[in-house]
Amino acid sequence: MEITDPQQVQAVVQGMADEYSRKILLSCIASAKSVEGLSRENDIPLSTCYRRVHELLDSKLLVVEKVIITPDGKKYELLRSAYRAVTIKLDGGVMAVEAVMNEDVAEKLRRLWLTMKDR
Repeated sequence: MEITDPQQVQAVVQGMADEYSRKILLSCIASAKSVEGLSRENDIPLSTCYRRVHELLDSKLLVVEKVIITPDGKKYELLRSAYRAVTIKLDGGVMAVEAVMNEDVAEKLRRLWLTMKDR
């Protein structure tokens, strides 16, 4: 699918340009991961990882797949990349961004939407 919204195009380009954001996005394409797991796996300082995750969530490049509540009452989220592939093209001064939705995430969002729509 082509991304035409200028703000989303900017978010994708910025996400791919930043080393930590790119590592985070690539790490959670295949499976959902916690912020702590992403930090350890990619050798990103935990505070930086939290900051990048919040930026990626705000720009809709990451989505929360699941919220876990531990037996002691602590809550943490498992995150997935919204896209499994992104292509950025520059042609004649025009930037085009094409993305392939992460199918698992897309299906879950579709089911959520249908559930909310039926209410």
